[in-house]
Amino acid sequence: MTTDRNSRRVFLGMPGYGKQTAAAGRALWRASAVGNVCIEYAAGSLLSNNFNKLWCTALNMSHRGERVDYFAMLHDDIGAEDFWLDKLIDELEAKQLDALGVVVPIKDHRGLTSISLHEPGDNWEVNCRLTMQDVFKLPETFTADDLGKPLLLNTGCWVCRWDQNWCRQVHFEINDRIVFDVPFNCYRPQVEPEDWFFSRQLNDLGLRIGATRKIAVKHQGELDFMNTHAWGSSEFDNESPKRGRTTSPVPEAAGQHEEPEPLEV
Repeated sequence: MTTDRNSRRVFLGMPGYGKQTAAAGRALWRASAVGNVCIEYAAGSLLSNNFNKLWCTALNMSHRGERVDYFAMLHDDIGAEDFWLDKLIDELEAKQLDALGVVVPIKDHRGLTSISLHEPGDNWEVNCRLTMQDVFKLPETFTADDLGKPLLLNTGCWVCRWDQNWCRQVHFEINDRIVFDVPFNCYRPQVEPEDWFFSRQLNDLGLRIGATRKIAVKHQGELDFMNTHAWGSSEFDNESPKRGRTTSPVPEAAGQHEEPEPLEV
């Protein structure tokens, strides 16, 4: 794929509920400095259906013979630095990845993210989620090679190379079930979120995926939850129903790395 920003053709989709934040709106329309971006907003209460609508738009564009080089997604409650899309694609190409997601913290005090480590053979329980403190022990852009397990991305802010061959083989889906937990003698719900379901498909196809904090973002709720520094009450994720964790999943050899540039939105 070309590294020339001016010649890229990008499809950028924003799924949402019709409650777009001001910072997300700015990030949508100031995603790229070159302007060769097709933008679509999909609103509705069925999350995976919104994602699939956007994915189908890109599939149909390519099916009609229109050129699509990259697909990107930004949620309508995430503000990102100006021209984040140019920078994210640059990083994707520099690291020779097929898909690259931005680290986005979830909206509570713990500093947890939705970026997780897959436990092979189990699509219902992840090994663990990464915390913001974990993330800042890793390289600015990291892959499964840095953690020793397949990586599961979140869908708040990400980009992938567009290849109609593999893109026709994947979709977004939320899976739910109820199980009886024998050790605790109770029933409990389990869910496979659409972002982890999608990531597992990418891993199964042998695609190279990564996550980065090189793009400064804020996840907007009652507060702005930033990805620009290590924070949160949880040093590591110890909430897995099956696997309580007592240490960070990040190898000691990973070391500390520089913080991203300040967010200006």
